[in-house]
Amino acid sequence: MTPIQIEDNILASADLIELCHQLGSRVAIVTDSHVEELYGHRLEKHLKDHDLDAFLFSFPGGEFYKTRTTKELIEDQMLAKGLGRDTCLLGLGGGVTLDLAGFLASTYCRGIPYISCPTTLLAMIDSAIGGKTGVNTPFGKNLVGAFYSPIMIFIDPTTLRTLPEKEMRNGLMEMIKHGLIADPLYFELLEKYKKKILECDQELLSEAIEGSCRIKQNIVKADANESGIRRLLNFGHTVGHALEQVTDYQISHGEAVAIGMLVEAKLSCEVGRLDKDALERIHHIINVIHPKLPTISAPAEQIKEAMAMDKKSSKNIPRFVVLNAIGSPLECDGDYCMTVKGKALDAALVILESKKSCC
Repeated sequence: MTPIQIEDNILASADLIELCHQLGSRVAIVTDSHVEELYGHRLEKHLKDHDLDAFLFSFPGGEFYKTRTTKELIEDQMLAKGLGRDTCLLGLGGGVTLDLAGFLASTYCRGIPYISCPTTLLAMIDSAIGGKTGVNTPFGKNLVGAFYSPIMIFIDPTTLRTLPEKEMRNGLMEMIKHGLIADPLYFELLEKYKKKILECDQELLSEAIEGSCRIKQNIVKADANESGIRRLLNFGHTVGHALEQVTDYQISHGEAVAIGMLVEAKLSCEVGRLDKDALERIHHIINVIHPKLPTISAPAEQIKEAMAMDKKSSKNIPRFVVLNAIGSPLECDGDYCMTVKGKALDAALVILESKKSCC
């Protein structure tokens, strides 16, 4: 598994410098335009001050720009600088940046070393871990990409101090997901301390980050290529990715996953697995953390069509991760997802009309 270092101000550490020297004398930093101003120029200078040839490449932030076109533009810029296989690529930013940077590293000169430096909570506990990289297409999200793990993941919790509260809320959605699919005690920790974590209480925040990283790494270790248990990490994402697509990425990934978990938890109840008390707890914590989730105006049939393109689909029929209880998913004979259609799916999708009501 990829080693993870979690430490305040680690982006200015000797460990990062030493690793870059080991991987090559040249470093290509890939980031978005927002993180470029916050941390990109500072990191570029830090690397240059320690005898590394550093080059900064940026693109406009947001899912809308996580495309093959953006990847091609950055590749051409790197080639124009004469960067070759002696180059290490460093992804600096949120999930969009890390997905794009990792995919770029996997194909550039047939693969160059990659370091992941997440700067958002969502990226720290999700995108940075597991080696899944990719870009979006008009047909769906992350449909073109590769499995390509970073050499090292450097997590600096101090970067979260500049993160908007909305993005902290989005990151907490992935933490909740990890508790729901794997660890009821971790879910209880989030239930109890959600507000302090949102306020960036350093001790609780570090504990929550470490817990989420542990859960995801254990799942990825058991199923590196997503052929079984790793599908659990898609809880809330079958619906969530579809919502991102039908809204043309006008809602954030965290918001989409929050709504997706509400729907898929209700679906678990509709198929006779999850009890109503557990469903109430799930809806309560999501609605407390994300009290102003956006309204989705797209018709149910359009959402169903988008779900058919999900990577877990079988013959264009969507499959869903189902919960037996909080922290206990349905195994489904090793598939860890099942086909659900008809009345149960329609009843779950009604949640889109009123995200406050679960029963």
